[in-house]
Amino acid sequence: MIHNNRSPLTIDLALALYRQMLLNRHFELTAQKVYKAGEMPGFIHLYIGEEAIATGVCAHLRNDDVITSTHRGHGHALAKGVPSGEVLAELYGRSGGACGGRGGSMHIYTPKYGLLGTNGFVGGGLSATTGVGLSVKVRKTDQVGVAFFGDGAVNHGTFHESINFAQVN
Repeated sequence: MIHNNRSPLTIDLALALYRQMLLNRHFELTAQKVYKAGEMPGFIHLYIGEEAIATGVCAHLRNDDVITSTHRGHGHALAKGVPSGEVLAELYGRSGGACGGRGGSMHIYTPKYGLLGTNGFVGGGLSATTGVGLSVKVRKTDQVGVAFFGDGAVNHGTFHESINFAQVN
């Protein structure tokens, strides 16, 4: 995980960000290959082409900041610092995975790294992240909660309910 903390963009930081994007892309291409070969159980939704989003956002987060993700959450998990071996083991359903192999591709949960879950439900992480915001306010910490979601989530009630709840609190 890269910690930028609003530092100016240096060559070292640019290279670290680029390496993170390459890790995300390589991971996804590998997962795609083994899935297509029938070596991986279940189903996967790839994050190919979106590597810069997770990398850029998570570079500004601390270890104690949290994220929620979508059904395309492998890149978010990697950018937040979850070791690639744990993510891959989870995709394979193995006990060394982030959730002991029980979550699979769409349900990776590892609070140790600040990942409060990837979610197969469109916009499913929005309400949890709103809860994180309320918790931060009540506990008076300076943590950040980030909800990754796609444009399809805007058409779901969870999006509007989360925005409304966040606004009134």
